[in-house]
Amino acid sequence: WNLVITLSLVSSPIIMVFFCLAAFIYAIKSWQYVTTQLAARNNEFLYHSISSFDKWQQFKSWFYVQFNIFLPLIIYALFASIIGFNFDHYIIPIAILLYLLALIIVSVWIYVRHSNRLMAIDRQIILIRLLRNWNKSFFFLYTLFVFSKLKITYLITKAISWILIIGTLAVFSDIKDESALPNLVVLMIVTAHSLLIYNEFRFNEKYLYFSRNFPYSMSKQFLGSLLNYVILMLPELLWFISNFGIHSVSLLLQAFSILILFRSLLYWIGLNIKNYLVWIFILFNLVFLIILYRITWLLPPVFVPVAYFVFQKNYLNENLID
Repeated sequence: WNLVITLSLVSSPIIMVFFCLAAFIYAIKSWQYVTTQLAARNNEFLYHSISSFDKWQQFKSWFYVQFNIFLPLIIYALFASIIGFNFDHYIIPIAILLYLLALIIVSVWIYVRHSNRLMAIDRQIILIRLLRNWNKSFFFLYTLFVFSKLKITYLITKAISWILIIGTLAVFSDIKDESALPNLVVLMIVTAHSLLIYNEFRFNEKYLYFSRNFPYSMSKQFLGSLLNYVILMLPELLWFISNFGIHSVSLLLQAFSILILFRSLLYWIGLNIKNYLVWIFILFNLVFLIILYRITWLLPPVFVPVAYFVFQKNYLNENLID
């Protein structure tokens, strides 16, 4: 199986794209980690130490750091290249190695630029500046938080969402039941946004836990978060409306019924992301079976009441944040 997987990597452009995407996400997480460490108060001396070297010395030092961070990927890429060369696959292994080298160089450029930027600057994005003096809805706060602090997470989610849309349309293009294809796309899009759903719950528990004392009705608390999802999923919503017309109404109802159930489960599960992913996997397969049996009309009238029941029973659960 290891041989089959490795051969697939060095012989299939599609598998190579997924590997490159995973490597890019890994690189982004390494950038976040390094810049967070540099920003730590007990590491402020690094700014003075690093900036005392010339740029070439900084480049070599940061290259060594990022090379060690990328070591698991590099070792696997070298292993895959050896296997690929033995089976006469040359282009993809070389492309993967060059891609990893390019990611390391880009990472080094980011670190050098960041470690030499000593002046404090206003990092607020243009959208936040424009909306600074506007009255903001309480249920709109998470969207502002995403565009301010979770931009990379949002962009990765969008990339995964559109890759799944294109992949689903390509893989299932010859499906006989034409109504099943849009339903599959709906399932893929909502699943792709499961991390943003988790982060919204985490944001509310971390920063807005006191909001349980606000005079909002249970139904308003339950449906209020939909405002965030409408804005965050606006590109997909516009695509659905333009491609499916009036049929998009039922599809969007199905999407939001699945989405609201994903969110309500967090009030029962809490911040345990492992259990959350297990339930996402179970519900994904359940909805997939519902699509295969052509009974997707059941999703809104079943999922929404179940979601509200779970939300209502666990809304005041004081152990969630633990």
